[in-house]
Amino acid sequence: MKVFRDQLNRKIELKELPRRIVSLVPSQTELLVDLGLREQIVGVTKFCVHPKDLRKEKKIVGGTKNVHFDRIAALEPDIILCNKEENTEEMVAELEKIAAVHVSDVKTIDDSMELILQYGEILGVSANASEIAEKISFLRQQFREDMKKLPVRRVAYFIWKDPWMVAGKYTLWGI
Repeated sequence: MKVFRDQLNRKIELKELPRRIVSLVPSQTELLVDLGLREQIVGVTKFCVHPKDLRKEKKIVGGTKNVHFDRIAALEPDIILCNKEENTEEMVAELEKIAAVHVSDVKTIDDSMELILQYGEILGVSANASEIAEKISFLRQQFREDMKKLPVRRVAYFIWKDPWMVAGKYTLWGI
């Protein structure tokens, strides 16, 4: 039995390396693919649109706020990946009856890096996770140096359209 902590410091107990993953967070689904875990993903949301063809291969289990618990249970996942902003506490409690649940809480780039490394450890792809984290660190430093050369240092980062959404300091803002 291995014990991990998620980003809310909740305990996650796993008997073995997770081989069947349900992801209820679009950005984290994309990360799983980048980590080399495409084959282990068995369920995704209707909003998991990247990579483009992934939804054709995987079972759609609903949206991020309204999932079909029966569909998730039928997939017999080893772990279900959630997010504090995307999924409700009630949903997480119900999902824990099905499988281990990891809840992310990403507000900063450092939180993202922590999540990448957590997934690497929990899902058995630490080398891939470290490689991605190192690349992000390098690019982040390069970006900081480039930004020092520019007169304007404010940006808006659009993450979704219809409705348009912009990443804020600690949350997402719809406009």
